[in-house]
Amino acid sequence: MGELQAAFDAEVFSRTTSLFASKRDTFPPDEVQALAGDIVRRLVSANLLGPAFHAPVIPEEDIAAFCDALTQPDPQASLHFIENRRAEGMTRQGVYLSYITAAARCLGEEWEEDRLSLLQVAYGTGHLYALMRAMRAERPSVQHHALDNRRYALFATVPGEDHGIGITVAADIFRDVGWDIDLQTGTDHEALLAHVMNTQPLFIGLSLSTEQRLDALVRLVVGMRIIMPKAIIGVAPAPNVDPERLTDLVDIDLVFEDAPSACRTLDRLVRLHRRPVRLGCRSN
Repeated sequence: MGELQAAFDAEVFSRTTSLFASKRDTFPPDEVQALAGDIVRRLVSANLLGPAFHAPVIPEEDIAAFCDALTQPDPQASLHFIENRRAEGMTRQGVYLSYITAAARCLGEEWEEDRLSLLQVAYGTGHLYALMRAMRAERPSVQHHALDNRRYALFATVPGEDHGIGITVAADIFRDVGWDIDLQTGTDHEALLAHVMNTQPLFIGLSLSTEQRLDALVRLVVGMRIIMPKAIIGVAPAPNVDPERLTDLVDIDLVFEDAPSACRTLDRLVRLHRRPVRLGCRSN
């Protein structure tokens, strides 16, 4: 049982499912639909494991049973389903390749064929994403990216934002103290995620200048989490954006008050060489 518990980060699973519940309650149906569509598409196409692995053949009825569990309002149904498969001997790779991607494909097909409602798909995709996030604790150790031991970060504006002055100033402040900053302003959603895929940054700082772009921030962070599960993602919001609301809706690690405090926090994380479990809603 100890090995099984180690395979899942219960805190991440609980927090991520709560985040998705908040999204369903907060955003209009078209934005929930766009987010669900993003998750289905990216989980089907994402290279979740790096090198190719053999995918166990799973009976269609097992995939259908998993999808039924995913679309239940209670997130524990899907968690227990995968826990039971692991207890039966299914590997982490098998879960990713034969359950998560297959279930994402199944949810997408049933949605397109109107066999699932938007609410069911929202439950299913949220729980599927939470399972992926919760299993990060079991990802195998790999050699650190060449940039992980350097003070390197991606800074970007949220897609659709017109103002990049604040993050540009922050990038200059970080560079003045020795950080290598990859600054992306005015980059659209797909191009920015493609850039993350290509550069694989461990540290990501995002600028949110208006709450009206909160939906775009949510979609962006979800895409980044699927591509880079171990990335440390922080957001620098405008003064009129409530940081508690931000952390209630967005799957982020940090909220930055200003560039100097953000620099101190990221310097500390570089020294620690490890990902934080939970770092509150503000950085000092």
